[in-house]
Amino acid sequence: MNSQSALVVIDVQNGFVNEHSRHVVPVIRDLARQWTRAGHAALFTRYHNYEGSPYQRLIGWNELRNAPQTDLAPELQPIAEAPTAKILDKRTYTALTDEGRELLAGYTDLYLCGIATDGCVFKTALDAFDGDYTPWVIEDACASNATRHSATEVHRSALMLMSRLIGSGQLIQSSDVSAALQSSTHLHSA
Repeated sequence: MNSQSALVVIDVQNGFVNEHSRHVVPVIRDLARQWTRAGHAALFTRYHNYEGSPYQRLIGWNELRNAPQTDLAPELQPIAEAPTAKILDKRTYTALTDEGRELLAGYTDLYLCGIATDGCVFKTALDAFDGDYTPWVIEDACASNATRHSATEVHRSALMLMSRLIGSGQLIQSSDVSAALQSSTHLHSA
């Protein structure tokens, strides 16, 4: 982890938190809190669906159109107000919209977590790889919220595909990030 590292918390919103994804919210909260307290940049994304979107037209999905579904999970709201945090509203899978790339200008390493592993996290990881960032997917801080398929199987499949497409070494655990944060904090205070 270096000064050009940013944490990207993807779509941890009320409308995406369900019985399949709820378990990662405390992991993400603790990680984001530790990250911002260390003075590192964090980007929190919020997905907004809209009338006539491809999600509505092609998938028949009409959720996340308004608050409170579009709001960040309550556990994350105070962390998203940290001085080093920013919020990005988006209408696509990826966090690397034009505005997202602008907010992440100067960063080289993106630490990705959020909901859903098989959608917005997956697309952001591939776009980061293609955009010459170094993506780090924090496996235990990602979850699928799938309801039409097994969320666990969908999550594992997305991780397997990311391992193949961005490199198996790019999938890490939150404990790896916490250890690196503690190490860098100790180095700065010494």
